[in-house]
Formats: sequence, structure tokens, C-alpha cells
Amino acid sequence: MMLRALYLIILVLGVSTPVQADCTAANETEPCIASEQWQFSLAMGAGYRSNPLHGGHNIPLWLMPDLSYYGEHWFFDNATLGYSWELRPDLQLSLVSRLNEEQGYFRRRSPVNLFESQFISDMGVAGPVQKVATKQELSISQADKRPLALDGGLQLNWFLPGLHLKLNWWHDISQQYDGQHLRLAASTGWHSRIGEWQFGAALAWKDQHLMHTYYGLNAQEGDGLEYRAKASWQPEISLQWQYPLTERWQLLSLWRYRWLNADVAIPAEPGRMQSPLLQESAVKSWFVGFSYRFL
Repeated sequence: MMLRALYLIILVLGVSTPVQADCTAANETEPCIASEQWQFSLAMGAGYRSNPLHGGHNIPLWLMPDLSYYGEHWFFDNATLGYSWELRPDLQLSLVSRLNEEQGYFRRRSPVNLFESQFISDMGVAGPVQKVATKQELSISQADKRPLALDGGLQLNWFLPGLHLKLNWWHDISQQYDGQHLRLAASTGWHSRIGEWQFGAALAWKDQHLMHTYYGLNAQEGDGLEYRAKASWQPEISLQWQYPLTERWQLLSLWRYRWLNADVAIPAEPGRMQSPLLQESAVKSWFVGFSYRFL
């Protein structure tokens, strides 16, 4: 009960990608946002995030907003709220909260699809589709409505020379799937004659409660068979390129590939298989266009 009360207290806390606020010449190689200022950019171009579900539509990425505010402790960054402490100049601890992104695959107009927060990197194409055979294929129209959940937890940022490490622990504070997940991410950037580059890699772990809520099936949904989802490890890699044209305009290209590993099992039968809701075992995102900074 005390832990649940703590989650309720931090419903309005969190930060998605805290960065060092000291925007001095010595820190030009590190991601940096001036404190006490709103930052707003809008990327315009062509792209999409693939939907791995049967009957699901790809999510278009024509417009990608990037909105953030960093105070001394309070943060807002692309639909994530937070409160952060500086443990050391290179180490930050934050209380965090945000909407869980899993529902976005089931509802194209879900609010979690407004911001591609995991896609927009600290700098502020897709491979071939992999088909996996399943015993049964079910469209998302045959599945009951998946819930919109609010996550809360902790985030640790470690800024090393040329490397940013970020560890997140999230828990469902809205009691929609009543589970938790972890994510460890690393990113590094470099300058070249043709622009600025950033490469990222991450590994997420999602527990059985989360995976079963969204990718498992009850007997009614599964036409008499119940599919229970297992915990999942989900690695991903990403690459971003930016080329400044003016003080406010820049060219922008983004790419990300995430492996889903959403396995399920039929309780009455041995063995494992991919969730019948899935037609692909990966989510691919890409975007090419321009970005304009308003603030």
C-alpha cells in the first residue's frame, strides 16, 4: 500500500530524456537544453512506424512534434513528466511517469502515438519484413479493447565522455496491466562534414503481466483456446542524422528497428509460439524530412 501511494504521488512526475543543463562551450559535445525555457520543434516529412499486428495499420509519421521544458528539477519532455536530482555532475536520478506505449499498436488514434518519444533521440531504411508462421492468426478487431495504462518509476542517467547511458524502471500505477518493465539504453554521437550522427542501442524487459494483457488471448478471443503470453526481452537499434541549414531549419533522418519476441503458450499444450495477434516479429520506424525550431 505504501508503494502504491508513492506511485500515486508521482503521477505527475517524470522525464523522458533529461540532459545536462549547463550549456557552455565545454559541454558542446553533450546533449544540452537551457533550463527554464520551453523548447519546441516540429519535424515535417515522410515516414511511418510499422504495426506488427494482424489487421493493424502502419502509423504515419508526417509531423513529429518535439516539446520539452527543463526547470531546476521539474521536467516535461514529449508527454513524459518528471522530477530530477543531480547526484553528481554526470549522474541524474529522476522520478518519472508517462503513458504506456503498448496500446498504440491496437488503437491508431491512441494518445501514445502523438509523440514518438522513444524515436526522438537526445539530439532532439527498414530491413526486410520478417514473417513468422503461427498456428492461428487473429486480427486486432477480434481482440477485446486493450487498456490505456499510466506508468511510473525511476530513471537513472549517466553522462560519460561521448556516451549516454539511461536505465528505466517502470510500473503500472494505473492498475491496468499491474506489471513492470525495464529498459537500458546507450547512445553516442559524432560530428562529420555531412552532419551530426547518433547511434543508439537498447534492451527492454517486459514482465508476463504486461505482455499477457496486450498480446495474450482469453478463450473467447482465441476461438476456444487461451494463449498466455510470456515475459519478453526486446532489443532495438536506432540511427539519427541531422544537417543544419540555418539557425532554425535542419535536415533530419531517423531509423529504428525493434525486435518484439512476444511468445505465448497454450496452457493445455506444451510448447511456445508467437502470439496469434502478431504477423511480424519486429517494429520498424523511419522518417526523412525537415525540422523547424520555433522556441
